Amino acid sequence: MAEVHVDVKRYQIISLLYIVFICFSLINIKISVLDSNVYTIKSLQSIDKEELKKVDISNKIIDDNLGSLKIRPKAMSYLNIRTRLSMSSKVATEVLKHIDLELAKKNTTLLKEFNSRNVMEEILKSELGVKRLEADLFELSEFIKKAPFKIQTSLDSLIPIQKVVTTIKGKEENWDYYLFMHKPSAISYMQLERIKLLLTKTQLLYQEAALAEIGYMPTYFSQFNPKLYVLKKDVKEYKEEEIIKPGQKVINIDEQVFDNMFKNILSSLRTENIFAGLNNTLLNDFNFALGQEFDIEISPKVNITKNNKSYAVLFNKSGEYTLKFYDLRKERKLLFEKKIIVNPIPDPVVTVKGDNLKSYLISSKNLLGAERLEAKLQINNLNYFPGRINSYKVVRIHNGKEEEFANNSGELFQPNTQKVLGALKKNDLLIFDNINMSLVDGSTRTAAPIIYKIID
Repeated sequence: MAEVHVDVKRYQIISLLYIVFICFSLINIKISVLDSNVYTIKSLQSIDKEELKKVDISNKIIDDNLGSLKIRPKAMSYLNIRTRLSMSSKVATEVLKHIDLELAKKNTTLLKEFNSRNVMEEILKSELGVKRLEADLFELSEFIKKAPFKIQTSLDSLIPIQKVVTTIKGKEENWDYYLFMHKPSAISYMQLERIKLLLTKTQLLYQEAALAEIGYMPTYFSQFNPKLYVLKKDVKEYKEEEIIKPGQKVINIDEQVFDNMFKNILSSLRTENIFAGLNNTLLNDFNFALGQEFDIEISPKVNITKNNKSYAVLFNKSGEYTLKFYDLRKERKLLFEKKIIVNPIPDPVVTVKGDNLKSYLISSKNLLGAERLEAKLQINNLNYFPGRINSYKVVRIHNGKEEEFANNSGELFQPNTQKVLGALKKNDLLIFDNINMSLVDGSTRTAAPIIYKIID
C-alpha cells in the first residue's frame, strides 16, 4: 500500500487562515460606519432636547387648564399615560447617566470605547442597565394597553417592545441581545438615545391629544401675520369636520346643499360657556320647529325647553355631553354631532349690600344701613343668583383682640349680628367669615372673608 504523505504545516496554515477569515467576516464593520454612530447619537440628543422644550410648553398649558381637563375622561386618560411615559423617559435618562458614570470610573469615554464591546456589555448587564430599562418599558406597554382611552402610536413596534425579536433573516433573539449585547458601544448607546427620543415624542403626542380635548392645537403663530397655521397630527380621535365653527358649513364635505336651516344653525347655536344647573340658551332666534323640521338629541339625557324662537337646556351635572342635530324635513338625517363641555358654576363673589361699601375703609353709618350679604355671579348675563347664602360668622376685632362675634343664618342680618354692628368703634375691624353657600348645581362653596376697618 502506497504511503500517503500529508503536508501538516500546509494544512495548519490553511486552517488558521480559515479561522481568521471567519473572525473578520463576523466583525466586518467599517470604522466609518461605527464612527458615524457618534454623529447619530449627537443628532438624537439634539432632537430630544428640542422636543422636551415642546413638552415643557404643553405641560404649562395643561397646568393652566387642569380644571377643564379633569372633567373630561378621555383627556385624563391621556394625561395619566403622559405621566407614565415621563417616568419611563426618566429611567432611560438614568441608564444613560449610569453608563457615562461607569465609563468615567474606568477613565474612559464613549468616544474612546465606541468600537469596543466588552466594556459596554459589562455596564449594560448590571441591575442599573438594560435589565431596568427592559422591565420599565414592558410595564409601560401594559399600562397603555389597559388605559380606557389611548391614541395610536408606533412606540411598541419602533422600540420594539417584545420579549423575543425576529431578525430580518428570521432568527429569534432576546430583546436585550437584539438591541444592545455583542455590539460595538456606539451602536448600543445610539439605541438608548433612540428609545429616549421615542418616549419623549410619544409623551408630547399624548399631551397634545389631551389639550385637543379642550380645543388646543399645535400651531405656528406670528405677531406680524394674523393667519393661523395648524400642525396636523395623525390622531384618529380628532376629525376637524366633526367640530362646528362659526362660518363652517357642517355637513358632508362632498355635499353642496347649504340652505336656510344650516345658515340659521351657524348663527344661532351656542355651545360655549355652558354651566351645570342653569338654563343655558342652546339655540337663539332659531326659525325652525322642534320635532317637525329638526330634532336634537343630547346624551346623557337633559331637559330642553322652548321660549318663542329660543331653546334652552338644563344640564344637571358638569362633564362631557354629546349633541346630535337631525334634519326632519325629508327623513331623519343626522346633520352633525358635537361634544359639549358643561362647566361647574364658578365661585360667586359675596359683598355687603349697600352703598359706599366697596372699600376696605368704611363708615360705621354706612355699615349700619346695610341689611344683608349679597352674592353675585356675572356669567351669561345672569340677572339672579343661582343659589343661596346659608350662613356666616361676624367677628368684631377691637385693639387687636376678638371682642365679640355672632353666627348668622341666611343672608339677612339677624338681631345678634345687628348687635355686633351696633357696638363698632373707630379703628375696629369687622370680619364676615365662614360664608357658606349652596348652588343649584348641587355644590357647596365657601366665599373669601370680607374685612372692613371702621373710620369713625
